[in-house]
Amino acid sequence: MTTHRVTKVLLVLVWLSVLSLSGCANYLTPQTGAIARPDDRFDLVKDGVYDGDLNTNNLSMTYSIAESGNTFNLSGVLSFSDSLTNSFPVVENFVLKMNFLDSDGKVLKTIDISPMVDFNMVPSQVPIKASGSTPATATAIAFNFFGQFRGTVDEAGANSTEIFYFPFN
Repeated sequence: MTTHRVTKVLLVLVWLSVLSLSGCANYLTPQTGAIARPDDRFDLVKDGVYDGDLNTNNLSMTYSIAESGNTFNLSGVLSFSDSLTNSFPVVENFVLKMNFLDSDGKVLKTIDISPMVDFNMVPSQVPIKASGSTPATATAIAFNFFGQFRGTVDEAGANSTEIFYFPFN
């Protein structure tokens, strides 16, 4: 192969990679001002604690968020569904975001709260922890996630699947 042809092939591969990543980018971070669906908003309790649950087809998360002044502390545990992990027990990628919302449900700020866990095999429970500053006009939060799962490495032609939850209009 000539250098020119190799360069063309590399450019095509880079372009295909960018296109495939842009398809999931929408599930990673909502635009500031995007509106969360009312049923997917969880209230912040000013100078208090809110205990909540997020349940989807693919995961469940129980969490507690304590808000004091302009800071928050989030702790919780998430579990992936058995139906997902029985077929796709290896996590290639998982991103979990928490979005602060104003009183109209508009996104003010998005933070990454993805768990720092080695996902060679999915644990039964994954701890979630985050803390930081709360936007002054935030009254609620909403979560979104994106993940890529696959069969085990030793399976011939292991299949893969993607999961996502994006509660924004």
